[in-house]
Parts: sequence; C-alpha cells; structure tokens
Amino acid sequence: MSLVGKNIDAFCSRCGFTLAHIVLYEVGGVVRGVKCKTCGAEHRYHGPTPEKRRLAPAVRRNGSGAAAPRLKAVHPADARQWEAKNAAMTPDAVVWDYKWTERYEKGDAIAHPRFGRGFIESVTTDDMEVLFREGRKRMAMNRPEIGP
Repeated sequence: MSLVGKNIDAFCSRCGFTLAHIVLYEVGGVVRGVKCKTCGAEHRYHGPTPEKRRLAPAVRRNGSGAAAPRLKAVHPADARQWEAKNAAMTPDAVVWDYKWTERYEKGDAIAHPRFGRGFIESVTTDDMEVLFREGRKRMAMNRPEIGP
C-alpha cells in the first residue's frame, strides 16, 4: 500500500523539529521525499528524529594505516606572537568573556567559548581583529542587542 499523499511525522531540515509532513514519493516502497506542512519545504525523508552527526571527523585511509586528521595550518609567526603574549600575562590580568554586544579596546584579552584566549590587535567601530592560538580572526563587537 502506497503512502504517497498521506501524513507522516518527519524531521524538517528547515524548521529543525519533528513535524507533520506529506509523503511526496516513494522508491521501492520506502518513503524518500516529503513536504513539511508547517513551512512548505520539500526535502528527503529524514525519519522522525534528526540524523546524528559524527563527533569525530572522517579520516581517509590510504591502506598503510590511519591517516592523521587534517588540521588547519597555523602561521608560525602568529603562534609565536600568541605564546609570547600569553606568557607575558600576569595572574591578575583581566580576561573579558567575549560578547559581540560589548565594546573592546586594542590590547584587551578575551575568552572565546570556541577559540579560547585571544588578544585584540586592532579595533574599528563594529569589529576587531583578534589573535588566537590558531591564528587571527575578524570578530564582531559593539553590535546592538537583539530583542528578548
């Protein structure tokens, strides 16, 4: 019995929730395409729960053992400069938690939840360049608070 045109619960990749969908097509008796009844997005059938993401990156094997995972190249001068600034910090130095709504000044140290400790190299009106261990990143700052 075909399910085309029937209601089915599925994870909507646009809405991000398990919602009611309409079955659009099947292949070999297996549901393959659905349309979200909430947002109207047409996508492949994901089942009632979202697909689990891998926690570890996929690694290619060349047949001679496990390959090392690819890491982003770090500019050696940036790494040395970060190490020097980090070593020069005193134990009572202020390290601000990064918030894109706050205003920072050149020379401030910040703690970013993903990139770790960073040192502000330059500042414009609404962004800044920060030196992290992995390299330099342009980051937002002094942006307006978004509603409640």
